[in-house]
Amino acid sequence: MPFINVKLAGILNKDQKKQIAQEMTEVMQRVANKPASYTYIVFEEVKTEDWAIGGSLLG
Repeated sequence: MPFINVKLAGILNKDQKKQIAQEMTEVMQRVANKPASYTYIVFEEVKTEDWAIGGSLLG
């Protein structure tokens, strides 16, 4: 059972999440032969002020 955790700085709207979920599920079916009904995807949206790269906050 695939579990995919999408963690990103900022936010996505519902349509963006839907498209990403559909496409990631299709990839798991096509490449890994995993049934769509067994593929779980979680979106974690992190405030840019809580995300740092190279010692600097994004927000």
